Amino acid sequence: MNFLWQAGYAGAVVLGVAYLVFPARIHAFGFEFLRRSPSEESRESDAPVWLYRGIGALLVFMGVTGLV
Repeated sequence: MNFLWQAGYAGAVVLGVAYLVFPARIHAFGFEFLRRSPSEESRESDAPVWLYRGIGALLVFMGVTGLV
């Protein structure tokens, strides 16, 4: 059972690093409610990218503290 928790924490770290390194790519596949509608202005905002980076940092923090 302990192995499953460690695997989950390691998975959180890997997913968090992916969110930190590739936030724009993850945004392309991410949550629909975070995307802009086509009717809005064409200039893209950096807010979703920073949101994904924040989620990634949180996942890395949770995974590292769980593995230690």
